[in-house]
Amino acid sequence: MPWNIGGLTSVSPRARRITALCTMKAGQLTSVTCYHCGDPCADDHRQRDGHDFCCQGCEVVYDLLNEAGLCDYYTLGQKPGVKQRASVDEQRSELFALAEVRERIVEFSEEGITRVRFSVPQMHCSSCIWLLENLHRIDKAVIRSRVSFADKELSVTFRESQLPLSGLVELLRRIGYGPQLTNTAKGRGAGVVPHMLYIRLGVAGFIFGNTMLLSFPEYLGADNEAGLKVGFQWLIVLFSFPVVFFLSTDFFRSAWAGIRSRTVNIDIPIALGIVALWTRSLWDVISGAGPGYFDSLAGLLFFLLIGRWYQAYTYRALRFDRALEDFLPLVVILKRGDVEEPVKVDRLRPGDRIIVRDQELVPVDAVLREGVAHIDNSFITGEPLALRRDPGDTIKAGGRQRGAAIELEVIRPFGESRLKRLWAEQAAVGERPAMPRMIDGVARRFTIAVLLISVGAALYWWGKDSTQVWPVVTSVLIVACPCALALSMPFAYGHTIRLLGKRGLFLRDAEVVERMAHVDMVVFDKTGTLTAREAHEVAWRGRALTPEEASGIRSIARNSAHPLSAVVHHHLKGPLLPTTEVRDVAGQGVMGTVEGRSVRVGSAAFCGVGPVPRASGEAIVHVAMEGEVIGHFLIRKRARGGIEDATSRLRETMHLALLTGDDQVDESLRDLFEVGDMRVGCSPTDKTRYVMEQQEQGRRILMVGDGLNDAGALAQSDVGITVTETSAALTPASDAILDADAIADLPHFLRLTRRARRIVIASLAISLCYNVVGVSVAVAGHMTPLIAAILMPLSSVSVVGFVSLAVWLAARSGTKAAMPRTGPALELQGRINV
Repeated sequence: MPWNIGGLTSVSPRARRITALCTMKAGQLTSVTCYHCGDPCADDHRQRDGHDFCCQGCEVVYDLLNEAGLCDYYTLGQKPGVKQRASVDEQRSELFALAEVRERIVEFSEEGITRVRFSVPQMHCSSCIWLLENLHRIDKAVIRSRVSFADKELSVTFRESQLPLSGLVELLRRIGYGPQLTNTAKGRGAGVVPHMLYIRLGVAGFIFGNTMLLSFPEYLGADNEAGLKVGFQWLIVLFSFPVVFFLSTDFFRSAWAGIRSRTVNIDIPIALGIVALWTRSLWDVISGAGPGYFDSLAGLLFFLLIGRWYQAYTYRALRFDRALEDFLPLVVILKRGDVEEPVKVDRLRPGDRIIVRDQELVPVDAVLREGVAHIDNSFITGEPLALRRDPGDTIKAGGRQRGAAIELEVIRPFGESRLKRLWAEQAAVGERPAMPRMIDGVARRFTIAVLLISVGAALYWWGKDSTQVWPVVTSVLIVACPCALALSMPFAYGHTIRLLGKRGLFLRDAEVVERMAHVDMVVFDKTGTLTAREAHEVAWRGRALTPEEASGIRSIARNSAHPLSAVVHHHLKGPLLPTTEVRDVAGQGVMGTVEGRSVRVGSAAFCGVGPVPRASGEAIVHVAMEGEVIGHFLIRKRARGGIEDATSRLRETMHLALLTGDDQVDESLRDLFEVGDMRVGCSPTDKTRYVMEQQEQGRRILMVGDGLNDAGALAQSDVGITVTETSAALTPASDAILDADAIADLPHFLRLTRRARRIVIASLAISLCYNVVGVSVAVAGHMTPLIAAILMPLSSVSVVGFVSLAVWLAARSGTKAAMPRTGPALELQGRINV
């Protein structure tokens, strides 16, 4: 107990020991960090399962993950979690029930299944992505969740009957990822640079100009007036506060996020350079040692923000998927009166009538006008259950028809469709290709090396000339920028995607370019891929068909997207009759009921008859009515134009193989492949097994098919390309979609991807050379921080310019060697170029 003598307070030895013990205990306590988020544990320190937590929020998140068996999350990084913090609208989950809010964030809602898209700016690393894409393990009502890290967006498909939208919002908030209503996909304009960046640029330019103006007396040696000199210096100090505490906040936030997640990012050395330059300059002015480097600091931030603007503008302005409707070669059947004709989806306008057959995707939002639809929304929701839709019902883009052909009225053009985004979300979540992993590793190690070099430079100049320590350290931290490393691959592959799209090949994402560059074997499907859908000659063998029978066969064949069914449909004449119980069996045929009579159109086994002898190049489609085979169509087809030249060029650099479900290979194709590389009578399972066998031998497989009977092989291959003449081609199994008229350019496409990879490697070498030279000059003390800040964005500009020019030249040289394009493909290319 303290005791008082003569106004002096004394403390007993026991009290001093208790105070010291408490102080030591408090120090130990604050040195303990939270198992979830990594923040120090202070007043609200708590423990569970032997782990320390800084607050109830982090403990609750841990409990959630533990109950769901998701504690593997903590093995992805040190303290990977996001700390829960109170938000202004934290208690306002009811906002998400408002109709206008639902309209902004809900993309699909039918039969109790809802798909929403949120803006989640809190995500910052791979641990965040892992947790957000495993929401289904936390709550069983969640069917699927996918992250778009570049846009900081999260799409969630869930059963709203089990988990209301407000409950989903609350779940996200409980794990530290509360969604925001702003910047949602519908409310954000593509290609817009953030408005705040322009404000910061304006402020930075104003401060930089005025700081330079106030520094002129110092530059010219006209600083004899002591009062004026001191006044100008303190005015410059005043200008430096918004430079550090407003203009630099994004760099500080990013650096702090990297430190908290135990990852090194590009903004850590930049933030250190800003702090070092400002504190040294402030000390110089306070101590009277000199004017400091505030002019360099203002210029540094101005040019750094110019670099940020350049990156933001380039990424937004060159969004390589923005002209999807021009590049994606999807075709749909447009109905005008009694005439049906194939058109590209970008030509569809509200009010148009389209025909969607069995297994085909609905490419746009539309209203069902004729027929009964059974829509499989697994492309949207992940649930394969087909839902019945009657005339007058709205059908969302991405639904797949199961059954008889239906007629739809377009209500929104393809440009407003979410089809491409749905397709992109089907991308495999396996290991990334080698190139992006290598660049990520180089960028991380590069930043660590820069920090070590700056420490070494500081020690060297401290012993030689202490006044040069801070300028040299800051110059090293600023000029050594891995931005160019990070930009090289996205821009090279992004430009490649755009150029391939103009030629008729649309890739799902940039990493497909990397995988295509490593392909050493191409496997082709035959029917609908190497052979044209249009028949060269069609003949009927069997008893004479009555007009009613011909109409019935035509009506059933119309419901299948298979090339041979399409030939039968176009060959026969007569009115289309109502069909029911239609079923398209992959690799076999299509069957259904027409006016009470069962009809089968397809293979011999499907129709219950033995094989019929046929000549090379012929295909046979059997017809059975009421269980009785009445004859067959003899179809002669020819290979697509340019196939012989394309396979000849491909054979120079890689292995080729042909798979077909037919019993023999057409004579026109037989000489294009080695005997041992042609497989006949293949079922869809056989095709998948063949691809797996080749991969086990170490081959990188490119599978080219039509997406109908080879979806498994497309999914199994390293790269799956679907040759399209219908909307059935857009399947989760395909990595790319190829215009049927552009298949002859496949050798050029593969050559361009290999050149793009070499361009990336060359740009990496240029970037590394720039950084080595820049760091060397900065360490030698021959570079000011201002010059370093100017060179930093220039390095990005030079790499982007080199990559863009090199890819353009590579595509141009390859185009001259490629076969001239004719027909619809030439028309498409001309329309795009115009």
